[in-house]
Amino acid sequence: MFAILSITAPVFIIIGMGYFAARFDFFTREQFAGMGKFVVRIGMPMLVFSAIATRPIADVLKADYLYGYALASLLAFLAGWLVSRRRGQDKVLAVLNGLGTGMSNTGFIGYPLLLMAVGAPAGVFFAMNALIENILILPLMFVLIDLAKGGHADITATLLRIAKNLLKNPIIMALLIALVFAVGNIHVPAVLEKLSAMLASATSPLALFVIGSSLYGLEIRGNIKDISFIAAGKLLLFPALVVVCLRLFGADKDTLFAGALLASVPMASMYAIFGQQYGFERQTAAAMLAVTIISFFSVSLVLLLGH
Repeated sequence: MFAILSITAPVFIIIGMGYFAARFDFFTREQFAGMGKFVVRIGMPMLVFSAIATRPIADVLKADYLYGYALASLLAFLAGWLVSRRRGQDKVLAVLNGLGTGMSNTGFIGYPLLLMAVGAPAGVFFAMNALIENILILPLMFVLIDLAKGGHADITATLLRIAKNLLKNPIIMALLIALVFAVGNIHVPAVLEKLSAMLASATSPLALFVIGSSLYGLEIRGNIKDISFIAAGKLLLFPALVVVCLRLFGADKDTLFAGALLASVPMASMYAIFGQQYGFERQTAAAMLAVTIISFFSVSLVLLLGH
């Protein structure tokens, strides 16, 4: 138990520090936003580059993990979406709940936890998750939301728009550049390797601090039954699906552990961001706060069973 707390406690303490820093106005909203931009635009891209460019391509793209985690994400998304619709929720909110069920906060919470648990290989799993989430889950969400709003989704146009946005995403750009080094077996210059490692090392604690600050002001208000379904889907169903699907594709024990841990963390913060954008701020914010609190137990369970 002490070994588990040595991993989870620092992570949730830093999240708590971010929450109270926002609560007592240690930093302005603009300053927190600046920290978040550093994480997304500099820290995480450098993390991805450092994790991939310095390894052989065979160690970077694990087919069993990519196929298994992608299938589990898709199934969890569909489960969250269909259960919400069956319970009579709004069509757009149901799609958002699919996102909340099938997409983890890999960068801000999952990666720091996995880093504490397994060390450097965590960056590789983060990079593969970024690929799955940006190429599969987010496009699916946008297409279904367009259909839910009564539009006639032009899938080709939607995918082209998403592809253009992906090429502007610093994390995806770093991933593509890193793959050139890995596939071509190109040696990364020592200066660049040290620079990327230094910036990547700053990412983990700052990401946790920022996610903690984003929780301030959220309240668990709304239909408790709705929140319970989302929490169960995200923290129980999704990790279980990941384990089953990874086993289906022959993943080893270490890969199973990494996938289960990343699936057991809260949903991506964009769940609440999109919720605000589409008029469901109260429902999505309440669910995200509840799931973040409960995730301490789901993460601890995975660590207990996997370590």
